This record gives sequence, structure tokens and C-alpha cells, in this order.
Amino acid sequence: MIRAALMIFFVLLTAGLAQADPVVATVGKDSITKSQFDLQFNLFVRDALQQQGMPYSPEAAASFDAFKPKFLERLARETAITKAAETAGFAAKDEAIQSALQQVQGQFDTPEALNQALAQAGIPDLETYKRLIYEALTYNAYLERLNGKIQVSDKAIELIYLLSKKDLATPERYCSAHILLKTAKEASDIIARLSQGEAFGDLARKYSQDPGSKDQGGDLGCEPRGTFVAPFEAALIALKPGETSKKPVKTEFGFHVIYLIKVEPAGVQPLEAVKDKLSKSIQNAAVQKYLDRVVEQSQIQLFPENLGTPAK
Repeated sequence: MIRAALMIFFVLLTAGLAQADPVVATVGKDSITKSQFDLQFNLFVRDALQQQGMPYSPEAAASFDAFKPKFLERLARETAITKAAETAGFAAKDEAIQSALQQVQGQFDTPEALNQALAQAGIPDLETYKRLIYEALTYNAYLERLNGKIQVSDKAIELIYLLSKKDLATPERYCSAHILLKTAKEASDIIARLSQGEAFGDLARKYSQDPGSKDQGGDLGCEPRGTFVAPFEAALIALKPGETSKKPVKTEFGFHVIYLIKVEPAGVQPLEAVKDKLSKSIQNAAVQKYLDRVVEQSQIQLFPENLGTPAK
């Protein structure tokens, strides 16, 4: 009787644990539980908010709930690739994990400071962090190996270049400089001084209110149409190369004196200028194709209904 009661208690206990941390995906024989998913998704949300310059809050995090099913697909994919990396012999060694951990620990004065930083990042303890380091090192080592094995021939690059010329086209670009002033009178005074032979760059460095171009003598680089605000662009394209605007150009930023240095005609980037970029894109495409095959063979099952996302 006591044994039967204990058995019932054990069944109820394990059922409660399963309900508390349900499986949200399986990758082959391995499972991803909701707690594992929540950890990774929380890190993703915190990183996304940080990149947007926003502080973390439960309300801000909740705005990402719609991305949970998609993130589950991504997590299952990365898990499958990590498992393939382990099978291929790229599992991170303890020494590598410890070395990476020590680099992070060196940035903090005390272990308590590190633990506090981990907690603020949503990582509960050091062991969990070490597991994350292991997964990252294993995953990256596998990708580096795959990238290293794929050599792109010059012929392949030349063929892709010929097929991609439309995408490599460069529009007509206006190479210009400007001096930004607060008032129309100040701009008119600068125009008068230019007409007397003073150097545009010297006047820009001395008087321009644009901190982004002032130290470069007002240089704005070479940009296509559509880059600048409408009044500025209209005045710019009306100039001939070597000309300076004859009257102040007013925009929301102030009053400009504009100098059109030259106009670069539309064309196609030369092969040598894009060769490395094309080689890398071919290499990346080949690696992704290989990883797609790895994932397809991994017997992934997803259970997004166990994520607990709010119903719409």
C-alpha cells in the first residue's frame, strides 16, 4: 500500500516537472526544453534592445513574443549544427572554454562583479555561461573548418561577376563639399570671399558648423541622387563640376555654400574591386547549403504550442 502511494506520488511529481519545463523541440535524440529556450531567447531580446539603445524591461521583452516560433526554428537549427560539429570532432575542449572564460573574468575586479553582470544579462550562473561558451566555440570551429575547406576558383568568380553585373552597377555620383552657416548673411560673406580667391577647404575648416565634414574641408564624399535633403540636392545637381553655389542654400540644418567637385558617371564596379566580396559570398552560399543538408537530416520536431506565447 505504501509502495503504491509512493509510486503515485512519483508519477505526479514527474508529471508536474514535465509540465513546468516542457519540451519545445527535439533534435534527433536530444530535447530542447522551455527553460533552455527561454534562456537563449532572453539573451536574443536583450541584445536586440541594446542595439536599439533601449533598456530591458518585461514590457519591452513582451513586444518580441511574436518572434518566439521563428526563434525556436533558429535554435533547433543551431542545435543540429552543434551536434554535427560534435560528431565531426569539433567539440570545444575544457582548456579552450577556460581560456575564453578567463578573458571575460579579467574584465571584472571580483567574481561577484562577474556574477552580477551575468545576472543582468539573464544568465543564472557561471556553469550556464560556460555551457554557452562551449556551444559558441563548438559551432564556430565547425563553421571555420567548413569555410576553410571550400576554395573558390577564379573561373567561378568571373562567372558570378558576369552574371551579377546588374547588381554591381554604380549610379552617377556627385562628389561635393559644403560650408554650413547659421545665417544667410554669413553664407553670403563666405561666397564673397570665395569669389576673391580664398580656398574653399580653409574656409570650411574655419567657419563650417557641420562637425561631420568641417575637419575635412567640408568634404561630403561622392554620393548618388537621393542622399541629401531636397533643397541641397537641387542646388548641387544644378552646378557644373568646379562650381560653387552663387547664393546661400537654405535647408532645415541652416544655410549652405555648396561646392561640386566632380561627377562620377554611372558604371559597373571592376572585377578586382569586388573579387574578394564575390568569393566570400560564394563560399558562404556553399556552407549554408551544406548546413541546410545537415539540418534536414537531423530529424527536428518543433512544439511551438509549448512556448506559452500569448494568443492573438
